[in-house]
Amino acid sequence: MNRLLSSLFLSFLLVFVGAASFSQEHSLWRGGTTGEADPELERLSRAFERLAEKVQPGVVQIRAHGKVSTDADGGSQRPGNSRGSGFIINPDGYILTAHHVIVGASEVEILLHDRRRLKAQVIASDPQVDVALLKVEGKEFPALALGDSNGLKVGELVASLSYPFGRESSLSQGIISRKGRSQNVLAGFDFIQTSAGANAGSSGGPLVNIRGETVGMITMASQSGNMGFAIPISVIKKIIPRLLKGEKIVWGWLGVRVSELTLELADTLGLSPARGVLVNSVLPGQPAEKGKILPRDVILAVNGAEVDNPREFTRIISGTEAGSEVKLTIFRQGELLQRSVTLTPKPKETEGREG
Repeated sequence: MNRLLSSLFLSFLLVFVGAASFSQEHSLWRGGTTGEADPELERLSRAFERLAEKVQPGVVQIRAHGKVSTDADGGSQRPGNSRGSGFIINPDGYILTAHHVIVGASEVEILLHDRRRLKAQVIASDPQVDVALLKVEGKEFPALALGDSNGLKVGELVASLSYPFGRESSLSQGIISRKGRSQNVLAGFDFIQTSAGANAGSSGGPLVNIRGETVGMITMASQSGNMGFAIPISVIKKIIPRLLKGEKIVWGWLGVRVSELTLELADTLGLSPARGVLVNSVLPGQPAEKGKILPRDVILAVNGAEVDNPREFTRIISGTEAGSEVKLTIFRQGELLQRSVTLTPKPKETEGREG
């Protein structure tokens, strides 16, 4: 009997040891260590944790109710809802967001970081810059500081904060991928391009530097969501005080169709090196015709700023206020000419045309 018990105990012990040995040798995972991380990475991680803690309270979700949407067949329209992001710029409840987030809404609601929901009033907005100023009732809201977008450098660390997926804010870290050229006109700007991610719902959220200062407002994202495009805060700082005063800003119109200048055409025209934009047509009765701009002119510069492609040219013209005089440097039949043209508001019948 004792021998039988001893045999059973030995068998049990062998099975237990074998199982333990299998568990140690064939584990599905490896446990983490308690060793310290690389000090530099640890320091960077802590810095972004502090950045999130500093900035997140000032970032809000925008809920636009009653926006009109169209059925898939293009038929009847029905009221709908959309969501975006924004950020508080003043403790008295002033909030910035993108114009396209709130346009057409019958009611705008704000979700704060502390989960409070407040109705917001649209104070003013501008579709050209794509910025809107909202106001909620209350005091001592956590406002973000506005920094300097003109001093940004390619490669600089930044972060974007927004509400792309629901009721919790999200932080994405990246760099300035492209700063773009700044122009000496109010809205003739290049977007700041950043690898800090942006998704549906990110529009209107702040792009901040490592000090937590807002340097831009996210307004577009790449299709994959891995690239964001922000309006420089320097542009927003110029336009918001005027919108707050109730000014309606009317943007300029030249009245030309332009295209990129090919190497072959530049050679035909005798322009070397190839640069500028080609005037394809001049609309009758518009500022360009009054300023003696002709088809096949090559516009090289606007107010001394060289233009390299049609998009850049159109952005400068449409970002200059109506009533402003612009000086155009033109190449025509081997000669350099200077033409001064006063921009006018864009006529309604020209909607969809270039500039």
